[in-house]
Amino acid sequence: MCANSMGGVPYPVLADFYPHGKVSQLYDVFNQERGTPKRSIFVIDKEGIIRFAQEYQGSLPDPQEVLAEVDKITS
Repeated sequence: MCANSMGGVPYPVLADFYPHGKVSQLYDVFNQERGTPKRSIFVIDKEGIIRFAQEYQGSLPDPQEVLAEVDKITS
């Protein structure tokens, strides 16, 4: 899947739909009280190392910030 909301970037993205919250629980960004994942972004390199992690409180992620982080590991 490509992130259309980020201008259709050709990078794989993950949404945590099923099983509900499983991935966000593994990354410790699941809000148990609300039963929903916290708004967060992780950029993971080809070796599986997290190169960028950001949790967002009430605001939307800045696509340019995320793309800049992706560019750091792909260039």
